[in-house]
Amino acid sequence: MYRLFQLLGLLPVAFAAPHLSSLARRQANQLIPEKWLVKTKSGSDFSSVLAQVADVLGLDEFKPEKEFHIGNLNGFTLEGSKQLADSILALDSIEGLQQDQRVEIDAIVSQENAPYGLGRISSRTPGSSTYRFDDSAGSDTFVYVIDTGINAEHIDFGGRVSFGFSAIANEPNTDLNGHGTHCAGTAAGTQYGVAKNASIVDVKVIDQTGGGPLSNIVLGLDWILNDVTSKSRFGKSVVSMSLGAVTIFGGTNLLEEAAAALVNAGVFVSVAAGNFNIPVEFMAPANVPVVCSVGATDAKDARAGFSNYGAGIDIHAPGVDVLSAWKGGIDATNTISGTSMAAPHVAGLGAYLLALEGERSGAELCNRIIDLSTKDVITDVSGSPNRLAFNGVA
Repeated sequence: MYRLFQLLGLLPVAFAAPHLSSLARRQANQLIPEKWLVKTKSGSDFSSVLAQVADVLGLDEFKPEKEFHIGNLNGFTLEGSKQLADSILALDSIEGLQQDQRVEIDAIVSQENAPYGLGRISSRTPGSSTYRFDDSAGSDTFVYVIDTGINAEHIDFGGRVSFGFSAIANEPNTDLNGHGTHCAGTAAGTQYGVAKNASIVDVKVIDQTGGGPLSNIVLGLDWILNDVTSKSRFGKSVVSMSLGAVTIFGGTNLLEEAAAALVNAGVFVSVAAGNFNIPVEFMAPANVPVVCSVGATDAKDARAGFSNYGAGIDIHAPGVDVLSAWKGGIDATNTISGTSMAAPHVAGLGAYLLALEGERSGAELCNRIIDLSTKDVITDVSGSPNRLAFNGVA
């Protein structure tokens, strides 16, 4: 059984203590007061669990604000004091709980510059301004972008965006931040994207400020798995996930478990490694072994100075000064940097390969991307595997 996260006493001395201490404070500040995610034990009858919770609360019926069922991961949200949370945790049907927290997107705004990422992932050498690709270009595949929403009217999408789900009750379904549109454009835009013929599904879990509760992310992943299942899209769906939470306090958490459940069900998930220049093991869900964790490089094939690093990185992709679609107009663009920009390159590459080579599970597709990658060209990898994404074009 796991208990509430502990924020102190778990930091390895070998890593930069002042930097990680500041991240610990940051993480503590992002905990949401009196909001909890509760995980039920495997095999428990969910209705019976809710009835037990109702008894503890002194209610005739308990209807959680949010509930999730992702593979074998089942649970719900709870509002109340720590004392109340502990009383729920004491139930035999409860596996564990954690305090909800704010999760943020992983982008760094920079000066506008010419894009280079598409040329880089279709060439073994840097400097190419030509994107070479098979004209299947992600046909009959689906890119789920779990982010701030998408500017679906943008001309770069050509009507290929469908709205799927929003966990943000007080905002319209469109993108008020820009980050989600940028990621969708990189993954599957007609001009800026890798998989130019893929269908794009908008899964909005982050608000216009660039943040939101972890529970929203779990709900989004839950919705994606249900959608892929109900529409028989296994083997032709990928997820672009350019967000995460610092987890320097150790243990496990439901964001990690939810992402793992999606991959274990057969869906490819490309996750931004994070922008703190720390070991990726401290970033969820990029620290989950079965997701495809993506670090960022610049136009000179150097690891981006902000990019998290370590053995848990599966692949690198361009993430500095990336030009793509933006919010606010049908032809709006922006150039930004971050591992957020690297992850959709790999999500798009995943869709591209599914269309070109046939259906694969999420784990198999990540391994295929690793196999195709250009090896040993990145400088300053800081212990990360030296692999740069490549689409395999001859």
